[in-house]
Amino acid sequence: MPELAALPSTALSEAASTAALSPAEAPSLIAESSIETAVRLEKGDTVARVLNRLGVAAGDVADSVAALAAHVRMERLPIGQIMTVTLRPADEAGARPVLLALSIRPEPRREYTLERDDDGDYSVEEEVFAVASKLQRASGAVDGSVIASAEAAGVPRGPLAEMLRAFSWDVNFQHDIKVGDRFDILIERSWTSDGLAVDDGRVLWAELTTGGGAESFSVYRFKPRDGEDFFYNGEGESVVKALLRTPLNMSRISSRFGLRHHPVLRFTRLHAGVDFAAPPGTPILAAGDGRVVEAGPNGGYGRWVKISHAGGLATGYAHMSRIAPGVRRSARVRQGQVIGFVGSSGLSTGPHLHFELHRAGRPVDPLSMARTALRARLRGKDLERFKVQVAETDRARQTATTLETP
Repeated sequence: MPELAALPSTALSEAASTAALSPAEAPSLIAESSIETAVRLEKGDTVARVLNRLGVAAGDVADSVAALAAHVRMERLPIGQIMTVTLRPADEAGARPVLLALSIRPEPRREYTLERDDDGDYSVEEEVFAVASKLQRASGAVDGSVIASAEAAGVPRGPLAEMLRAFSWDVNFQHDIKVGDRFDILIERSWTSDGLAVDDGRVLWAELTTGGGAESFSVYRFKPRDGEDFFYNGEGESVVKALLRTPLNMSRISSRFGLRHHPVLRFTRLHAGVDFAAPPGTPILAAGDGRVVEAGPNGGYGRWVKISHAGGLATGYAHMSRIAPGVRRSARVRQGQVIGFVGSSGLSTGPHLHFELHRAGRPVDPLSMARTALRARLRGKDLERFKVQVAETDRARQTATTLETP
């Protein structure tokens, strides 16, 4: 059983002063003294186990836990949950410590305080904290990776994931980012009146440079009247493209589209796609929303999946080690869904993904097409509202407070 983790404790001063009292006075004062300590739930801990280790009588443990359970989901308390416990310590006659009070805050908005009355009964009071939104901003230079650099600047994981996804249609984070590139992010986050963060927050605006500052991308959060809340560039174009830039994360291009000498067949022919070298088992992502038209063995392609997309486009994925569950003929897939895993099936000299893009039935260069894939554009009233919101967001960037670093 894990040991109790105690944070710095505070003992009330009465007990320390008993030495100056007469023998007749001291016992009653010792009985009235109390000790307050903060404890942290470790792996396998419950409130009852903590109180048992503190020496509280079994009856008091049961009564206090029952009183708390009417307000707090005791089985949902996480590892690391802090409780403040107030005890009357054991007396010289050997009586057990008595639980006088316990406070716990299972979520930032609410704190529950359990207290013992003169009759030994326990009651619980709830305090609800007011919540308000604040705008916060973080920026910095990339040193190593965007993820590590943004986390070092205090960006919470939720907004960081949003920012990476917003830029993923234009930026290949493995190849395009250079040391010294910069990021800037504006986050709306909720805080309690006493300064606790209620959530990770959400991105309102972000900017990222690539190629050592050669290019710059910025995005604004916006919800069209009949659409979903997501990101648009400053011109009102959705960041979402018909196709992902690459169907793999953590990969490198090993062979480009065009004529080449085939390493297995030993003659020159059109290489009708792009090869991405990656470790075996690397997840392969659907480049766009669509319907599976082929899934299974396909000669030299090995294990193969072909997806039909809107606008006369189709993508093909070859040499898989295996096809993901549920990916079969006629199945619907969404952009970014895992459809298979890198392998070396078929005519292949090593683990990689052969990725093809067909337009009107003819193969085209996937890399060129991905760069120019059409985006949805705001129009009419939505575009007017967007321009107003962009101006408001730009003003807010100037007055937002700076995120605190971890």
